[in-house]
Amino acid sequence: MRSFLFGGLVALSSALGASAANFNSSAYSDAATGIDFQRWCDESTGYCFGLALPETVDSDFIGQLFVPLSSSNGWGGVSIGSTMTKSLLIGAWPNGDSVVASLRLAQSYTNPGAYSGGASLEEIPDGTSVNSTHLTYTFLCRGCVVGTPTTFDKTMDSYFFGWALSNTSPKSPASSDATLNYHAAGFGNFQMVLSQAKSAKYSTWAAKAKPSPTTATPSASASAAPSSTPSASVAPTVGNSTYDYIVVGGGPAGIITAQRLAETKKKVLLLERGVAHTVQLGNKNALPWNNTLTPHDVPALGSSLSKLGLLDEYLCDDTAYMAGCVLGGGSTINALGFIYPPEVDFNDKWPTGWKWDDVKAAASRLYARNPGSILPSADGKRYNYGMYDVLSEFFKNLGWKSVNQQQQPNEKHQVYSYPSWSVANGIRAGPVRSYLPLAQALDNFTLRLQTKARRLIRRGGRITGVEVQTASGAIEIINLSPGGKVVLAAGAMSTPRVLFNSGIGPAKQIQKVKSGSTGITLPPQAEWITLPVGENFKDHGQYVISIQTKGNFTAFNTSSVVSGPAEDIQNLYSEGSGILTQGGHRIQFWTSNEGTDGKTRFYQGSCSVDTNGVITMKLYNTHGATSVGVLGIDGSGSTIMDTDPWLQTDADKESLTRFLQGLLDDMKNSTVGLTPDVSSPAEIIAKKVGGDHFVGTAKLGTDDGRTGGTSVVDLNTKVYGTENLYVVDASIHPDLPTGNTQAIVMVVAEAAAAKIIAAGDSALDSSPSASVSVSAPAQKTAYASSAIIKVSHTPISPSATVEPTSDCNETFTTTVTPTVTASADPISGPAGSVKRASLTTSPAVAADAIAPEGAASVTVVTVTKEIVVTSTTTITVMPTLA
Repeated sequence: MRSFLFGGLVALSSALGASAANFNSSAYSDAATGIDFQRWCDESTGYCFGLALPETVDSDFIGQLFVPLSSSNGWGGVSIGSTMTKSLLIGAWPNGDSVVASLRLAQSYTNPGAYSGGASLEEIPDGTSVNSTHLTYTFLCRGCVVGTPTTFDKTMDSYFFGWALSNTSPKSPASSDATLNYHAAGFGNFQMVLSQAKSAKYSTWAAKAKPSPTTATPSASASAAPSSTPSASVAPTVGNSTYDYIVVGGGPAGIITAQRLAETKKKVLLLERGVAHTVQLGNKNALPWNNTLTPHDVPALGSSLSKLGLLDEYLCDDTAYMAGCVLGGGSTINALGFIYPPEVDFNDKWPTGWKWDDVKAAASRLYARNPGSILPSADGKRYNYGMYDVLSEFFKNLGWKSVNQQQQPNEKHQVYSYPSWSVANGIRAGPVRSYLPLAQALDNFTLRLQTKARRLIRRGGRITGVEVQTASGAIEIINLSPGGKVVLAAGAMSTPRVLFNSGIGPAKQIQKVKSGSTGITLPPQAEWITLPVGENFKDHGQYVISIQTKGNFTAFNTSSVVSGPAEDIQNLYSEGSGILTQGGHRIQFWTSNEGTDGKTRFYQGSCSVDTNGVITMKLYNTHGATSVGVLGIDGSGSTIMDTDPWLQTDADKESLTRFLQGLLDDMKNSTVGLTPDVSSPAEIIAKKVGGDHFVGTAKLGTDDGRTGGTSVVDLNTKVYGTENLYVVDASIHPDLPTGNTQAIVMVVAEAAAAKIIAAGDSALDSSPSASVSVSAPAQKTAYASSAIIKVSHTPISPSATVEPTSDCNETFTTTVTPTVTASADPISGPAGSVKRASLTTSPAVAADAIAPEGAASVTVVTVTKEIVVTSTTTITVMPTLA
């Protein structure tokens, strides 16, 4: 669960400081209290905040929060400063028939701690009430006007405030210190006209306030992910099993790496701190109209998960920005953008050994299993593409080129394309679907959910195990087998935490762990490994424009999908067709310019429709940006932004400004009829938010960070100064990609897994053994089926001829390592048909497996929709979507 006020998407700073058109407060008289407020309300949610001031502003103000509730659940908040961080935050939520309120101050984009200044909240009872649909909290905020950046100044006439709303109450509602979940119901900013909030009646109104009773500090709140701050007194237990590979993090990189390592027949453990989102892996939140899918499986909901309140339980509560703490990581909760990286993404700043020619084979392996789609509807049609027609005409008139971005990934200047999504078989694809089932079919692979890695157990540079926290809060040590390896894949904002907690990184960050409250046991200081972890922190800046058009296109009502879309839409989807198979975007475009420093910078636009006739255009400054931030850690164990990574260089600012000005000028001069909601680049830049495409915090390179270099891992992705610790996620990327990070993270994970396997380990037994192969070409069914099958195996000679026994009508051949064969009982297809499966397998799990060097090979005929395992067992088969 993402647990912090005003969210990892920088809910408040998303527009603070921008033009206040249509966002000004207005006069409002409250009948219950008789207080005259300046009040602003959000029309779409009903959230309101009112402010009253004395004629001569000193240190106090009166505030009123009106918070819509969902069946008595939710919370609302306001920021009294112009950004989320360093600003005074006030939140309120129901606790039975009463209201609990809290003063907070965020040091980073994580759950804010209690405000330590001299401020306090005093309730005005006449203006405080709660029922099942809303709460009203009226209060006197004493000592709350302290000046910028914490609050407005006493002499200001107006100031930008921020707001946030959630439909989910805190887990410990009785406590004012409760952890707040993500504000998925709404967020934004408004301008409070302070000069109009002053009144001679203020002292009479303030006298209505009553001091609020104190509340106890709660215990850690329940979450999909274990708490990050257990008591230091918790004694760890030691697990009974040992593993050849422990992979930390079940996001895209972790799943791909774990599956590839499992192909070698070594014992592999994959740790994921969150839960799984699929019905097949035990999730109970199935759609009422399709019990094989959850809302996260439906592509049409990908861009709406936040506003539909479907993210809370899947977000991390201890990262510097939004991150997925769920099996699949970001690939489970993102908007499905799947941008094939162009060659320049690798050829620019990646070192030799990681250029495009070095990784293109890995890319091919990925695309064979998880190709994504620009036309996901099985009937070959596109649905609700009126907006594409408008914008494509605009770009065509500018002389831009229409491209197929998957077939022409290197075309990234003045081009536009239909969107590319990680979709297959009508549902959200990604490694949870395309890789994990292959690993789960092996008896040498183990997946543990709700198990958070705290630190690495090490002796000098040798890692011997991983300390984890389970869902119950227990601490456990999981040991490696002799010669084993640990692979970190926790993401660009969590892998650094594991490293810091293990005495690896800058000394100042490790010292924060040492003096913090997490109970982490660090190695002796003499064994700390000084590396620049967190110091190459990069992200795409995101800038949103709303564009009014003359088009008659409409927005798809995503809120109807969860409860049940129209019958015709459901019928199409049951055949793998229709609007539900598509993500929210309707067009994507790219261009570039040269900066004042001579460097080429790229820009991406992803466009969708939230309101009829209005385009939501999300712009990103991407590859070529030179700004770098610093990711650190605080005493509670949360990663924080010591320096944010956006627009830190003059060249980035100038290039972005020039791009935006050109875009605005082109719209103004267009005959298509495009009217943006801003008039200058400054207004757009003021609404900057993070792109959530973070990379670089454990940079890969040849310049060893222990001796003054910038790199944390070497060319084999091994952490400098260690013998058996590797990193494979976005942390190691030395530079930003031109598009969304999802696809390039998977490409790099494929390449990294091959390097880890090739590096070998003399302590690991390299003898081959049997494994499993799964193939599932594209289907037209838009739901996931599962089947329980019994399997057996019989070793055969590598030269034996294999005859297919399936009645499937597609086959392919491949050359793999020595094989065994197996036959399976009939497997029921999703439409009730029966297919008989029989195929050969090898020590490499699938036909596209990475084979150990020097292994003999045979030609294997593989028939579609089949599964073979090498020992008698029972498994659940999920679609691989390859």
